[in-house]
Amino acid sequence: MDSHKLSIIIQRGTNQIGGSCVEIATANTRILIDIGLPLDSVVKRPEDRKQYLPKIEGHIDAVFISHYHLDHHGLVSEIDPSIPVYVSAGTAKMFGINAVFLRMSKVENLRIIDTQTPVIIGDIKITAYTVDHSAYDAMAFLIEAEGKQVLYSGDIRTHGVKGILYENLPQNVDYLILEGTNIGNSEYRSKTEKEIKDQFVELFKKYPERINYVWCSGQNIDRLVQIYIACLKTGKTFVADLYVANVLHEIHQLNPKIPSPYSHSNFRVWYTKYQELKENENLAYRLKHFKIKSKEIAVTPEKYVVIIRPTLLKYIQKIDAVQANVVTSIWKDYEIRTENESFFDWVDKKGYKRTHYHTSGHADQDGLKMIVNHISPKAIIPIHTVNKAIYSEIFDNVVLLDDGENFDL
Repeated sequence: MDSHKLSIIIQRGTNQIGGSCVEIATANTRILIDIGLPLDSVVKRPEDRKQYLPKIEGHIDAVFISHYHLDHHGLVSEIDPSIPVYVSAGTAKMFGINAVFLRMSKVENLRIIDTQTPVIIGDIKITAYTVDHSAYDAMAFLIEAEGKQVLYSGDIRTHGVKGILYENLPQNVDYLILEGTNIGNSEYRSKTEKEIKDQFVELFKKYPERINYVWCSGQNIDRLVQIYIACLKTGKTFVADLYVANVLHEIHQLNPKIPSPYSHSNFRVWYTKYQELKENENLAYRLKHFKIKSKEIAVTPEKYVVIIRPTLLKYIQKIDAVQANVVTSIWKDYEIRTENESFFDWVDKKGYKRTHYHTSGHADQDGLKMIVNHISPKAIIPIHTVNKAIYSEIFDNVVLLDDGENFDL
């Protein structure tokens, strides 16, 4: 590489959604932006992850993780633990909770990066910017070196609770590495999180005699907050299992507006036996004052909105409500996975009403146009997409790269 060049290698992400990993280097410094596990990976044992590590030549000086979804950080525990890993405060909180509840490997050498506060690694300056995504405290990164500016969008959207944050991103950069999960479908428009909340309010009001089960990601803070607000508006009690309750309690410590059993009314914690976590009593029992059991819910099920997932079926069966709404608030493809068939078979046999309320964590095509119009980059590099060729039909000056291709700026 030329001693005065800044180079980009997208190790993975030019032809797929998820598994993102971008190498950015000067003659003296090399960093990684994200190091994700591919969505189609098969990991039955921790050692299985190593086969998905990208082939990176040379020493890595630092890794920057945009957010806590596995397809962006899932391989970070496989790298040399002496390498510093920079994350937002929200991502650090989630790493800590997941290490306990989900038995995920602890991330070593973790360092917090504050929004819009530059970090210098060798001769590269990196500045993080908070963006809206379905992961709390997700970040985009501005990388500056050798007189060039590269902005990595990470996963981003404009229709979330904080969708306006894209307006804080720097403008007139040389290159924008832009995610395109939803690119290519010009007819698709993402619902806003407020619209999702309004759907829940309408459902809870329409069927006041029913219990409401909602399957959503325990890490999707925006969605959980909207469901909680819908509970407040309709006089329902919000019930989350021990994992989800701890996630919300941890994020509440960063943002008091996030509901926690300690500071928000109508919040109960569903203690399920497999989550007793005897080796970590602090997390297991710090919320015990808000404990609720299935048999208590069963007395007046219509009072409750319960956050669930299919693996909690045996506890849901103990409630055995006569009438129920079952709302899936997740990516639709999760519903058709074979491991979830027994759950939905039981739901259908019970005659429960099934509904789907969801919106993407990624910008739709119009949202991507808004982002690009604001940033006004000199060139765009597609990532996190299966439709990179379509970028040129929508945007000017698109640079198409393949995985592993070296590109000197």
